[in-house]
Amino acid sequence: LETAFCHDLDTAMFSSRLRSLRCSRSLWCAAGGSAAAAALAFRQQQPFWCEAPPLKPHTPAVLAPGGTGRESGRKRIALYGGAYDPITNSHLTAASEIVHSGKADEVWLVPCGLRPDKPKLKTPPLDRYIMCQLAVNTTFSADFPVKVCDIELPEPEALYTYDLLCTLRSRHPEVDFCFVIGTDWLQPNTNIADWTSKNFAWKKGDPEEQKVIVTGDKLLREFDFLVVVRPGYEVPRTMEDPTGLKKFGPRLEWLQMPEGLTFIEGNLSSTELRKRVGRASSFRRVGASALHIVEGLVPGSVLSYIQRQGLYVE
Repeated sequence: LETAFCHDLDTAMFSSRLRSLRCSRSLWCAAGGSAAAAALAFRQQQPFWCEAPPLKPHTPAVLAPGGTGRESGRKRIALYGGAYDPITNSHLTAASEIVHSGKADEVWLVPCGLRPDKPKLKTPPLDRYIMCQLAVNTTFSADFPVKVCDIELPEPEALYTYDLLCTLRSRHPEVDFCFVIGTDWLQPNTNIADWTSKNFAWKKGDPEEQKVIVTGDKLLREFDFLVVVRPGYEVPRTMEDPTGLKKFGPRLEWLQMPEGLTFIEGNLSSTELRKRVGRASSFRRVGASALHIVEGLVPGSVLSYIQRQGLYVE
């Protein structure tokens, strides 16, 4: 892991902390011999290596004239969020194709934090983050601009999309962030304008329903969206709206490849991978060959991590 993380982290700092973690026998024992659990316990006692101020109420963005589009000369980073439970080769292909499209200078994978609203998401955020780091650092070259963002790791719950984007904007004011979505979010039964955020003014004793507020309208006004076509989820186009996207918001654009290139997509499912690993749950007794049913669907480093940590075992 020390080698795999070297592309994205301050290597000297991380190496020092990793050595400290190795030497912390009490943490290791308390974690039951789990590297991931020990790392999490260590982090609870030590400053987070990407330390940042806690979330606070947002201030409205000052938009460029016209209120839309990318500012000239500024780096553009596409945020590709997800559970990554686990990350698959399809996720990596999509991230690389975003770079190849020229629509963003960098792509940041953002594994989500804890999701109380998704009880089936049981894999700890740290494990999912580590798998993303392993995947990126063993798949791409050192200078290929795909990285993993750890912003949600120290949070008690996953960040709402608007809160995530506002927080990153405040930490990186020199960057223009855009958010990657699929056409499955542009269907009749979905509406980004209804998306909510944490109500920072809420206090104990206030009505529970006031813990969140609707911020989807601000999200659509203040940030760009890159839209990726998902098979089976079409967006109708009309003469009045040739893109088909105007009715959803002013800052949505299709992820299009340069002329002559075709977007390469994959349909690997994290759900299917978890199911296959579950079927091979006896691999600790019969050997790693039981996991051949997921070989080639995830990077080898991720498969090894799944095996060593006993993830997705039924």
